[in-house]
Amino acid sequence: MNEQGPWISPGPEPGPGSRGGDGLRGDPNRSGGRKAAGAALLILLLICIAAALLFIRSQTVAWPPPDWIFAACDVGQGDALALAVGPAEAVVVDTGPDPAKADHCLTLLGVRKVPLLVLTHFHADHIDGVPGVLKGRAVAEIETTNDRDPPKGASEVAAWASAASVPTSVAAAGEHRRFGPVSWDVLWPDPAAESPTTPPTLPTPSDPVHKSRRRGRHEPRASPRGGGEEGSGPNNSSVVLQVTVATRDGPVRLLLTGDVEPPSQAAILAAHPDLAADVLKVPHHGSAHQDPDLFAAVHPRVAVISVGKGNTYGHPAPRTVALASGAGARVFRTDDDGQVVVFGTAARLRVATRRQDSMP
Repeated sequence: MNEQGPWISPGPEPGPGSRGGDGLRGDPNRSGGRKAAGAALLILLLICIAAALLFIRSQTVAWPPPDWIFAACDVGQGDALALAVGPAEAVVVDTGPDPAKADHCLTLLGVRKVPLLVLTHFHADHIDGVPGVLKGRAVAEIETTNDRDPPKGASEVAAWASAASVPTSVAAAGEHRRFGPVSWDVLWPDPAAESPTTPPTLPTPSDPVHKSRRRGRHEPRASPRGGGEEGSGPNNSSVVLQVTVATRDGPVRLLLTGDVEPPSQAAILAAHPDLAADVLKVPHHGSAHQDPDLFAAVHPRVAVISVGKGNTYGHPAPRTVALASGAGARVFRTDDDGQVVVFGTAARLRVATRRQDSMP
């Protein structure tokens, strides 16, 4: 296997002369090469420690890292996330479109118990992997959004749960739950919140535009189609979780956003102004339809985009990647990086990645 990591936050990018932390510049066989190389290595090591940024590539790194917190599975065009809550135990949020890939990811993570499976909404790219999560694992409960659209997806989830004798529940705004070191609040969907009638977005010159009533922005008109397209009701009914993970030197905060689009993003921000988080799961696979105010409010150290290579939706939009980077985040994406795992502590938050093509 070939992992890249850890990436330790915060810290600047390595300079152009860096070779991923090996510290060697020039030829160590020159006169005095051994001493010079040793001194250079020591100096670079001290710089790396001071800057708290290190890149390594290893063939032997254990997977997952023993103190992993959060994982974004490489399941193609979809979401499948996991939060470590105990030995061989994780809360799973969405399952992606492929049961085999969902099962493979959780197997790599060593997950055998799932006290809760949260399905943010009923689109296939978030639920079709459910049988893979259920395969050979003790799943205690499945929690879903309150919007049973599309009906086919909702019916399939009910059938899978019934066949596996797993009870189901519906997420409610204001709900607070805890498993081990992980606790969270459900922020969305909230029937009491009022969504803005016109969603903000990030324009491009080629987009068909109309004038937004929200600070004069222009934006593309949302498609009325569902099935993962922009402007979808199920997307905007996604379960959104504000997660806190207790670590030995403080909490790590994550915001898991499903596929919410600008109307719901703006409503969530209006209802919950304090959305600051260390890790942001970028909404809707990095779609162009984003509210920049949400990214500014979250101001994450790490942004994760769960997306399939070569997808037909144009995800992730380059301007959304730029938006996340501009908010201060290091951006990781499953189409390029493979499985993304956040680990460490609040003071030394790290990221490791593992590509499918390097897996046994």
